[in-house]
Amino acid sequence: MFEQPVEALPPLGRLLETGATHLATATTAAREESRQAAVKARAVASFARCRPAALLDRSDDEVGAAAAVSRAARPAALTEVSEWAVDEVAVALALSSRAAASLLADSVVLVEHLPATLAALEGGAISWMHARMLAEVLAPLDDEARAEVEGELLARADGKTVSELKAIAHRAALRADASAAVWRAAQAVRDRDVRVHAGEDGMATLAATMTGPVAAACRAALEAYAAECATPGDQRTKAQRMVDCLTDLILRPGVNGPVRVQLSVVATAGTLTGGEEPGEVDGQPVPAGMVRELAYALDLLPRPAAARPTEPAEPNIATTGAADESAAMPHSGAAPEGVAPAEPSPAEDARSHATTDAAPAALSRAANERAAAELAALLGVRFPAGTALAGPPVIAIVEELSGQLLALSTATEIRRAATCERRACRTGRTPCTHPPCGGALGPPGPSSGYAPADRLATFVRARDRRCRFPGCRARAVRCDLDHNVPWPHGATGADNLCCLCRHHHRLSHQAPGWTMRRLPDGGLEWTTPGGDTITTYPPRYGTDDDPPPTPPAVEPPKPAEPGPMIVDDDPAPF
Repeated sequence: MFEQPVEALPPLGRLLETGATHLATATTAAREESRQAAVKARAVASFARCRPAALLDRSDDEVGAAAAVSRAARPAALTEVSEWAVDEVAVALALSSRAAASLLADSVVLVEHLPATLAALEGGAISWMHARMLAEVLAPLDDEARAEVEGELLARADGKTVSELKAIAHRAALRADASAAVWRAAQAVRDRDVRVHAGEDGMATLAATMTGPVAAACRAALEAYAAECATPGDQRTKAQRMVDCLTDLILRPGVNGPVRVQLSVVATAGTLTGGEEPGEVDGQPVPAGMVRELAYALDLLPRPAAARPTEPAEPNIATTGAADESAAMPHSGAAPEGVAPAEPSPAEDARSHATTDAAPAALSRAANERAAAELAALLGVRFPAGTALAGPPVIAIVEELSGQLLALSTATEIRRAATCERRACRTGRTPCTHPPCGGALGPPGPSSGYAPADRLATFVRARDRRCRFPGCRARAVRCDLDHNVPWPHGATGADNLCCLCRHHHRLSHQAPGWTMRRLPDGGLEWTTPGGDTITTYPPRYGTDDDPPPTPPAVEPPKPAEPGPMIVDDDPAPF
């Protein structure tokens, strides 16, 4: 805040009057927002009427129809609306699928069942948030009860916040129709779920939706466990102990054997050797320090001596992890382990201040060399037995400008591709000056059947990292591998496969009016029934969903020899 001398301030009356003018302008804008929200709701409801499920969706007994679980999870207001309508709204308005479904359902309810609420919204008497709340609470009531309660609530809505009006609405709905309350309770129980919400700084929230009494009992049990495990000198708060107890109870270390967690860790060589470039764990960005701590905790890299604690703390949770991917390119000519920092001579001690900085610089160089050597040793692991790794570390070779994945390889394969394979050159002790004969590194070769071989599937999932439909954030591990040109007309190869979640996989083959076309640069061009086009690319390594620049035209590398084949000629049922 800037400060002014008291004598420079305008009179109090003028300040109050000017502020009131600005607030009046904001109020007018809010009423206009409400009016536009009503216009949008009418337009979205009209759009829904143009997408009838009876004409556009497959019937329940047809092959490729939506699963019963998916149909049951849809809002009741969208029963007669095509399942593909949500995707059109999501793409047109840049919304997530959940937000688009909510907008579509609320709009249909307001237009078809709550005309007075929609009129109040259009007149600026209530906000869009008020209207959404009324649509949620009043939708289960029958027509007569709904109209009665709607009129009562709108008469009392002036000046009420959404929370205040919602409390009144719930009581009014219970009085008007007790059976509707039972229906809502049954719906709520059916929607119980466990979800993970990504947080910041490498954290996440594990949320369980359950009935109130069960949730209260679970919390009370966790509090009791946390109180029991408190020991003298324990610096953890009660909340921290409760989280640790919850983890112990779920993972049950030492009871059901070790719990192996398959992690996908993406980090640059610089991050693992002390840099500050963030990394990724299972697709979520995490600080560089957390990536290194994970590597230390899993004994993938030795903890630096300067940072090693004198008395290691006993871990609260016994968890065995497994890291299987590292987007790191080792530098050639890494210094061997054990490089000692140079000792400054007595003459150097007598030099100027600028010259005496050479000792810390030498120490820093030696530390970097040791870190590089340790990283090279990790990436050179051939057999993961006796380590926390589920398999040898995989090195992602990334195109520098576009950030796109070019190949997944190992240190052995890179060394073989970069040398002439003469015995003296393979050791790496002396630079190889002969032409390499190992062939170019690139995607695995195509598979002969419908299902891709393991190496090819791993490459495509590592390249795409998420569902390739616009705006979809489904992780690649939960996606189908879709043939852009349907098999057997299209090959089962890296340039004809992409990751699509099951819903958007079905959309690409079934939804009337939708088309998906693969571009020469690897982008997927989606065209909506309305004729709009949007192109998606895999997210760049080191960023998140940043469309890459168009790469220069280069001759594609020769595909590597295909790995072990999994032959499965049974295509997906749609």
